[in-house]
Amino acid sequence: MNKVNKLRQLIVAIVFVMSVFACKTNNRSNVEVTSITVADSSYNYTDDTTINNIVIINYLDAKCASGENSIAETVNQDFFIWLKQFFFVDNDDTDITKDNLKDVVASDIKAFIKDVNEDKSLADCKPCRSAELSVSSSLYQNSSIISAVYSYYQYSGGAHGGYGCTAFNYSKKDGTPITVENLSTNIDELTAIAEKAFVEQNGEITDYWFEDNKFYLPDVFYFTENKIEFYYNLYEIASYAAGAIVIELNNDDVKHLIDYLD
Repeated sequence: MNKVNKLRQLIVAIVFVMSVFACKTNNRSNVEVTSITVADSSYNYTDDTTINNIVIINYLDAKCASGENSIAETVNQDFFIWLKQFFFVDNDDTDITKDNLKDVVASDIKAFIKDVNEDKSLADCKPCRSAELSVSSSLYQNSSIISAVYSYYQYSGGAHGGYGCTAFNYSKKDGTPITVENLSTNIDELTAIAEKAFVEQNGEITDYWFEDNKFYLPDVFYFTENKIEFYYNLYEIASYAAGAIVIELNNDDVKHLIDYLD
């Protein structure tokens, strides 16, 4: 993929909400959050063709009142590693942090404008001269876990954009990431309950792209006040037209299998 296409796919309009949060080990109190907004925009005109670049970054900077943030380093690192995929950086070893994020965005916008203007084949391709990326977040926590969900929408030309979701879940006790593998004391029973719910909520297994019609739990899941939700991203088990597929399990139905539910 050439530089122009990669930039076109990843950078131009970014709207995202980010949560950075943590408590010291064995501190199960809730976190305090502060909303911070950073905005940048630029417009470039070449031969009456417009390139629009708009950046609005709103994120929640959350810390424990005690100032102890042993989990924070892990949470921050995981988030920015995930975020890096949406940016073009000249040096693959360059880390993105909240301190250099605005500079990274500005640099990519500048490179995008330069490369699009220099590529004469894009002069008559309006969709090629625009792109959009939005990332938003939600946060849930109880006495045992922190659960952050990051949803994104991306348009890079063509008939439609793409969207998806990822989630980071951590144990407040020791900061351990919670994954599908360590989520339940009996993953087989949990999977069976989830499969029944999947059929009730989404239809027969055979209508989806499960290999050999064998149901499985997706890697992406997150906690809410009353439910745990499992999320299949676009194309994971169905076509684009089917959209993202979600399974909702009531806490009361699975709390005997999941220690993290209050």
